[in-house]
Amino acid sequence: MAKFSFWVRIIAASWGAVLFSVVLSGCSAVKLGYNQMPDIAAWWLDSYIDFNDAQASQAKAALKKLQAWHRKEELPAVADLLAQAQTMVPHNITPEQACTVWASAQKRIEALMTESSRLAAPVVSQLGPKQLKHLEKQWATRNEDWKKDWLQSDPQERAKKRLDSGIDRFGSFYGDFSPEQIKLMQKQVEQAAWSPEWGYQQRLKRQQAMLSALQAMSADLSKPAMPLPQVEKNLLNLMLLTVRPQDPADLSIQLQLEQQACQNIAQLHNTTTPAQRLKAQRRFKAYENDVRDLIRAGQS
Repeated sequence: MAKFSFWVRIIAASWGAVLFSVVLSGCSAVKLGYNQMPDIAAWWLDSYIDFNDAQASQAKAALKKLQAWHRKEELPAVADLLAQAQTMVPHNITPEQACTVWASAQKRIEALMTESSRLAAPVVSQLGPKQLKHLEKQWATRNEDWKKDWLQSDPQERAKKRLDSGIDRFGSFYGDFSPEQIKLMQKQVEQAAWSPEWGYQQRLKRQQAMLSALQAMSADLSKPAMPLPQVEKNLLNLMLLTVRPQDPADLSIQLQLEQQACQNIAQLHNTTTPAQRLKAQRRFKAYENDVRDLIRAGQS
């Protein structure tokens, strides 16, 4: 459940919303969603920040540049990762193999963070106190919703929600699961290192760290403007901290969560039937085809 910092978090959330719809509606939605991503991410960012007209225009231009960079520099690596997954799917896998794929994905995330910090710096440096107050209010509203979903509901309901989410997510690749496979996923949920209480505290810590950093980087007549290279550096450091917490205890849990995810994926995959693996392989292939179509579209 690692998350990204503010700029990348909102972009990733936007991308995640589209990719989730892709899983539900089919691979053909990948290209449509990807091509619309600058508009979706700009709208999402504006809902948190309330840009003025000049900032909105600059943010959208930066997102279009980010998409062009991502299409050229990152999509080929994403396509290769999907091709690699296809070669692994027909066979049993180890947790180490699953973690190798995750490590490759993590490199792509860090590359996105680096480019995002560069493009976000001019916009972030223009944010004013009222906009940061708006951000705080948006976070407070969403925190209440999060608490209702994860801290104020019945523990059994929470566990069922997490199980149902896993069944939907992995079922989109493998198809229907057997009762035995569902029991395995239920056991994995019960043994997870993640808890709603820890998740909420992490959420608050990330928000406070982001707010303090944004306040230091934002426009304020009472203090000298921070040079853009420093804003960019601070943004990147903030982003990296949110995927690798500085607090040793939080970092330990984060690493444990990632290790558990690798173990859980390997465990579940190794119970799948040849028919389930063939379905997953075809899904990965369809995604790869769409990604390579996006690459070619950027070259024309």
